[in-house]
Amino acid sequence: MKNFLFVLLLTFCGLASQAQSLANTKNIRLKGMYDFQTEFNEFRVNSFLKHRFEEHGYTVIYDMEEKKKWQVETAPSCDELICVVTRDKAMLATKLEVVLLNCKGDVVFKANGESRLKIRSKSHVDALKNALELTVFKAKIN
Repeated sequence: MKNFLFVLLLTFCGLASQAQSLANTKNIRLKGMYDFQTEFNEFRVNSFLKHRFEEHGYTVIYDMEEKKKWQVETAPSCDELICVVTRDKAMLATKLEVVLLNCKGDVVFKANGESRLKIRSKSHVDALKNALELTVFKAKIN
């Protein structure tokens, strides 16, 4: 019985030390341009995400800013999350997926949002807003 409890304790300690959640991370790295963009902050995606994350107390760093500052490619450190936004193909809607990855590439947070607005600049922000409001994003942060 003691051996079982000892193994169980070691397992929980190992999992707790490797886990990275939204609660213990204060930095989020945003890409300068995502796959569906042709220029920086097209459709106001980058500025909206930066505003939303900073609203909840995170420090946001763009990949472009770091490259300008240091002039070197650096791997993300383990005290920050990487934000990846992808757009799904849809005929009459804008569907976006927001994923936060840790330094090992594990998914920490994932949200999907959809917008039926016809104006592209508004539909992308609306889809992001829907993705972040419909999930437990607020509950994990607060």
